[in-house]
Amino acid sequence: MTPEDALIPLGFTETEALAYCELLRAGPSTGYRIAQGIGKAQANTYKTLSTLAQKGAVIDDGGDPRSFRAVAPDRLIAALTTRFTDQTETAVGALARLKNHGPEDRLYQLRVSDQVWAQAEAMIDAAAETLLFDCFPEVEARLTDCLARAASRGVATCGVVYDDVRPRPGGYQVVRSRTAEGVLERWPGAELRLAVDANQHLLALLSRDLTEVRHALWSDSVYLSVQQHYALSAEIRLHALPEPEPEQAYAPHLSIAGLHPPGLRSLLGPRPDGRPVRNE
Repeated sequence: MTPEDALIPLGFTETEALAYCELLRAGPSTGYRIAQGIGKAQANTYKTLSTLAQKGAVIDDGGDPRSFRAVAPDRLIAALTTRFTDQTETAVGALARLKNHGPEDRLYQLRVSDQVWAQAEAMIDAAAETLLFDCFPEVEARLTDCLARAASRGVATCGVVYDDVRPRPGGYQVVRSRTAEGVLERWPGAELRLAVDANQHLLALLSRDLTEVRHALWSDSVYLSVQQHYALSAEIRLHALPEPEPEQAYAPHLSIAGLHPPGLRSLLGPRPDGRPVRNE
């Protein structure tokens, strides 16, 4: 990333970024000299320098012709940070006055990882009574602090994990998946399932580095969230049960480590050795 590229997400136009960086490189300069340096029309460059002055990025000596100087980068970034914080606080207050609609009983797709993390953290922080989850180690590591806060304030927080069952911060409870090794090896991504107070839930499949979303759905449908709540409750209890003897197993084709139905075989794809997954 070039210095100019780094300024674009901070609200600079391409020409503003070029002019500011040119001033840093060349030192105090006239608008004419900056226009020559960045290959832009002189009139447009003077307008750009005027805008940069309003943003607090440049200062001028008031001469004729005026000579412009770039504000030091650390001072510029500090000013931008302060301005952004003030604007954010103003926006929060303004948006809080808008009407907040109740549950809409719909499913919403989340398409980028930032949306998934923001939604998951907001759900966990809003939990009042129960918080159930199933997540891979890298996902749990990302959400550990939120889960710990929920447990610390008295929310019943429990989930299925895929690594060692060690004491968790805040005292939230976990049970290790009976099929952890196989799932970690074969599952097509990093999994997160979250049900909060049986009134909202989140299902997400991310890339193993957690940067890409492969599938992600959030819903505040009470009916669907109740189903997810009880599904996770059942899985937590099943994983916590002692392993039964084969002859004592009830309906083995429905058990956690039982047969693989067609949809699951399609999701998992072929084995690493190329053989298809069959009922097993």
